[in-house]
Amino acid sequence: MYYLKEFVLYSILGYIFEIIGAVIMHKDLNSGFMYGPYTIVYGISIPLIYIIYKQIEKTEKNKWKKLIKMFITGFILSFILEFIGAYLLKYIYHLEMWNYEKLPLHIGKYLSIEVTTLWTIGVIFLYKFIKPVTDKIVKYTPKFLTLGILLIMSLDFILTTAKAITS
Repeated sequence: MYYLKEFVLYSILGYIFEIIGAVIMHKDLNSGFMYGPYTIVYGISIPLIYIIYKQIEKTEKNKWKKLIKMFITGFILSFILEFIGAYLLKYIYHLEMWNYEKLPLHIGKYLSIEVTTLWTIGVIFLYKFIKPVTDKIVKYTPKFLTLGILLIMSLDFILTTAKAITS
């Protein structure tokens, strides 16, 4: 249940993060591919990276080696998740939600060394400073609320996918 709660929380927080970013950068909001106020890539990727970071913290005692291992594994995982996400969005949902071709260190349209580096630094920051707060939110979130939101998200996913496949 803990990871389902994290999935819901980070999906919603990811959407809010995207809204704030769009306002700051004066861009149109284009967060997520579903109808609701959640961006599931955050709900999937952040808890997954946290699981790996937790293992690194358990096994590595040297703080600098720990940080380097966190950076490298976070970078690789972020890179892979962004690649998979971009292609799933393109080929299932017919959406292209980002294009990094104008950046100097891009690898095709959907991957960029500089963007992945920023995401990796951001996730390490989240893990070190924000996770203690979100852990409290997760702990005190009622199970029925999580399940209700998951039901809504699931229906949204089914409707969004059905629409994409039939169009």
